[in-house]
Amino acid sequence: MKIIEQFLCGKEGNLSTCEDGLIIGKHLIAVLDGVTSKGIHLWNGKTSGFHAKEVLADYLRQDVEKQSAIELMRNLDRILHDSIESAEDLGCEEYPRAAIIIYNDFYKEIWSYGDCQCRINEDVYTHSKKIDELNADLRAFYLEYLISQGADIKELEQNDLGRKGIQRNLIMQFAFENKLGCFGYPVLNGMGIEESMIKCYSVTEGDTVILASDGYPVLRKTLKECENELDYIRQNDPMCFRLFRSTKGIKQGNASFDDRAFCKFIV
Repeated sequence: MKIIEQFLCGKEGNLSTCEDGLIIGKHLIAVLDGVTSKGIHLWNGKTSGFHAKEVLADYLRQDVEKQSAIELMRNLDRILHDSIESAEDLGCEEYPRAAIIIYNDFYKEIWSYGDCQCRINEDVYTHSKKIDELNADLRAFYLEYLISQGADIKELEQNDLGRKGIQRNLIMQFAFENKLGCFGYPVLNGMGIEESMIKCYSVTEGDTVILASDGYPVLRKTLKECENELDYIRQNDPMCFRLFRSTKGIKQGNASFDDRAFCKFIV
């Protein structure tokens, strides 16, 4: 593996709160995306997404490259489960969760579980979730309605009533985690995986690969191109409901709508 570019940035501009992770080992590269917390419980003073990212990253730093895709995803989920066993009487919204995408040089394969992205030469696989698209569209509907009724977009940037409008949906969607069906989606949550939801892609020597979190709206060929796309949205649609529909916008003072991780390499 030859690393071409790598980058990690928190949405707040601070890696100490960044819920994305990037692991580069001798035989393995992984991008982790801790899911934005929907609850209030802190894990050693950190959000559930940060906790999930740290627990999984620690495990991936061990010698795990000879595990199969199913074995590794099972073990990652088990490690996450073990980390929350001591926490009693927590609602499902408090559980640490993460999406992950891994390149394993031992198998020459990319393994995805969740909505992290990859690019293999010219082919892009976003692994976007239908339920996210639904909620992003609904948030955009709320915001457009409010604006049509005279709401000031600058005030909505301070108080995102669109996000508040879908808050219940964001809790309800937990019912579809690791479930097959129209709204089902894969996520590591410590409660067991759906093996058929693991995505696997074979690569060959010389292929150019990019692994990234969903903090990049468009996965272009280079880091600069990806950052340029993000800059355009920051400047022209900071609430992320017109040019790029998301379940959340860019909070004032933040660097982006989400944390982001990026790694480009040649197999």
